[in-house]
Amino acid sequence: MSAEEFLANVEGGIVPVTCHEDVLQTAFIYLYEGLWTGNGVFDVVEKLHSYGLSFGEGDLRFNRSLDIFYLAQLAAAIYRYCSQLEQDFPSFSDFSAFYSAHHSLLHSSAWRSYYSTPFLTQRTTARFYRLPDLQDLPDSSSPLCQPRQSPASSIHILQLPRWTYTVACTHRRQPFLPFVTLTSLALSTLEATMTRRHTAYPSAPSYSESHARFWLDYFAPDISPPSRVAEVTSRQTEGPDRFGILVAQGMYDIHGLETEYLAQISEGEGPDGNSHSEQVIWCGWPDGGIGVQAWWRGWDGEVGSEEEVEFLAAVAVEETLGLGLQDIDMDELDLSIRSHILLAVMHAAVKDRQERERFLGELGRRMVQEELVDKERTGGWVREALEIMGPYVREWQGVWPGVEERGKMLRRILVENAQLFARWRVSPASKQFTFELGSRE
Repeated sequence: MSAEEFLANVEGGIVPVTCHEDVLQTAFIYLYEGLWTGNGVFDVVEKLHSYGLSFGEGDLRFNRSLDIFYLAQLAAAIYRYCSQLEQDFPSFSDFSAFYSAHHSLLHSSAWRSYYSTPFLTQRTTARFYRLPDLQDLPDSSSPLCQPRQSPASSIHILQLPRWTYTVACTHRRQPFLPFVTLTSLALSTLEATMTRRHTAYPSAPSYSESHARFWLDYFAPDISPPSRVAEVTSRQTEGPDRFGILVAQGMYDIHGLETEYLAQISEGEGPDGNSHSEQVIWCGWPDGGIGVQAWWRGWDGEVGSEEEVEFLAAVAVEETLGLGLQDIDMDELDLSIRSHILLAVMHAAVKDRQERERFLGELGRRMVQEELVDKERTGGWVREALEIMGPYVREWQGVWPGVEERGKMLRRILVENAQLFARWRVSPASKQFTFELGSRE
């Protein structure tokens, strides 16, 4: 049977898809073209779902992160099979041998080595693609189409650099909080998140302040000599976080830097901090399609990791301290700060219907005046945010609480609905609402 015949039978319901390998084989055919066009794995997952196909079972059925994870694993296996695209793409007739050769990446329980169950079953993880929280996707810590590097110490080597990149971008996006405050929030939330995960999954990395500070020293110019600072340009901080793409382009020598850290803690002679690994070469710009290939392969998530989200939520709470002690006056809000807008929406959710409509109408008008959102989109933006927040604040029964209680609630809402940050690129094919704002944010 040819690939075309197999696919026609699956899509027509002639051949029932009854097992993991059947879904994998169908996805393999879709990826033959889907991996190189449009939005790659993000388009393919929509196609699978349109025919009722998913890699998950029970509560994990149609879990977006799980399904895209297996597509990303397939992509990694394909790249390995064809030696980073230097050889022919595997054909449909090769699938059995291909699956056997890469069984460790593709079998039905492979996800358990990459995702913790609590993380994968979160509502946000089910609705938006999030990268694994136990180890990195295969080969994603090395530049794309360059020699793959062996992990220096950890199968989750990107965890701390990715988190630190978010901290650094947050600092550059907003100058309102001192860097020492951001650092304190970053380290405390990182410790809590990593300790919780390590307790449940001992194979996950444990928290190390020296390790975290090593990466902060690299990405954060406030506390580092200029020669040791990673370049994070304004272009990178204004748009969605794209750390995975930058790694694919060879912007950062992740393994070289990790080796340097290991040498430091062992009191050995580490490499010169100003030197770069001979193996890692930044591709420059234009990048020859490297960035889009990384996106096609799923190397960046639609929502960030737990440690990133916890940090951003803590920052949002800190940014809103002192606002609306009794009631929120629109004039005290700085709408260039997203957390101020979200606090205003949360406040509106406590009001009665008539007052809520008036307050949100004024908020929307000011957002348009500040050129944060188009007039046609402002009503939908505010309404979607209100729909998320409303059920949470219902317990207050129309009474605006004190600073501490509302801060806890704002943090909870943001941790459980991290799409409100709009810090990550969501596939255009996704059916979920996105909360982007204008360039002033």
